Amino acid sequence: MNIRTAKKLLFLCLTAWLMVGCGSDDPPTAPNNNPGGGDPAVTAISPPGAGVGVRAKIIGTNFGTGKRAGSVKISGVEAEIESWSDTEIEFIVPPGVPADAMVSFSVTTSAGKTVSSQIDITPPNTYRVTTDIASDQYPCWGQGADYIYFCSTRSGGANWDLYRIPASGGEVLRLTNYEGPDFYPDVRASTGEVAWSSTENHLGNNPDLDFEIFTGFLVAAPGGAVTMGMLTQNVSRDLDPAWANTVHAGYNMTSTWEQVEVNGSFVAWRVMLHGIGLPTELTEGRQPNFSGDGRWVVYNHQDNIYKIETTGGTPVQLTDTGRDWYPHWGWANDKIVFQRASLTGSAEDIMVMNADGTDVQMLVATQSGEYCPSWSPDCSKVVYYAHRGSNFDIYVYVVP
Repeated sequence: MNIRTAKKLLFLCLTAWLMVGCGSDDPPTAPNNNPGGGDPAVTAISPPGAGVGVRAKIIGTNFGTGKRAGSVKISGVEAEIESWSDTEIEFIVPPGVPADAMVSFSVTTSAGKTVSSQIDITPPNTYRVTTDIASDQYPCWGQGADYIYFCSTRSGGANWDLYRIPASGGEVLRLTNYEGPDFYPDVRASTGEVAWSSTENHLGNNPDLDFEIFTGFLVAAPGGAVTMGMLTQNVSRDLDPAWANTVHAGYNMTSTWEQVEVNGSFVAWRVMLHGIGLPTELTEGRQPNFSGDGRWVVYNHQDNIYKIETTGGTPVQLTDTGRDWYPHWGWANDKIVFQRASLTGSAEDIMVMNADGTDVQMLVATQSGEYCPSWSPDCSKVVYYAHRGSNFDIYVYVVP
């Protein structure tokens, strides 16, 4: 075969191959098209609300396998993209968007297709955890801070039960289901054991149905079971349980006890210490919480914040506004976060100060009101509940 004949045969073969390819039922896909060519759709936002500087995630379909020329705009402001896949886009809420408002956002894919929806922009450095129409209140961190525990009226009516939700939002797990209300949960960081206050006749040991403190593992460990025990048994109310991080002087929990006269008249709230044996009265006050080393208890007395050594002594007054409640001592940063009523009395704000009462600063302040703050174990976040809109929900402040 000569060279001219070989070239002619090669040309004919190549032409036939191209004709077969062009007649295929599957035309080539442009590099920037979405897989399958479908329109993008948004199915969820996680967390359901986020403030400026907070990472959030858009969940949906047909976003494309990479950002390339795609973008996310919040109220017209382009957001910084952290990651982009066909079903999830992580971004940072950008500066310049309206705070404390429901605003529109859009996702534009590399194929030029756009989908729009709405996102709840919370105060700066915060995000929203729950969105239920019921009241979600008194949150605390679970062991390892992967979950947030809280009480809620989700069961209907005025009854309160305990619930758990992932710290970034998601599926809620109901922990108690009784006729009596369950309040004020606190989780022991070292074991995951829950302490709470309830009027339910748990274990048949609360016949007068007043508030007593119960403890237990309300989420079964692998191979284990849900357990429960009773810590107090008084004729008056026992509230506000709080676990210690480090046992000092033999005490691993503090709580509030209501002192009453024989006839049942109210006398005062007392801060109690629990350990081996009977509880010990420490001082007059409410809402106690331990320092990280267990040597101090911070508490509210007459609407101001005080601290006192676990072994007793003279209380040290830390604030004098007459508008301060729910102090919580950060074990990792030795700072106290607390709730303060505004000067107008129309809302409560989240404040922070040093353990000696100096350098008081505001963390979160809106017109709606924020309540009952609690540090995460590593003090990188503060969980609280707030009244925005028509109900109470759980929020988290992320320390910048």
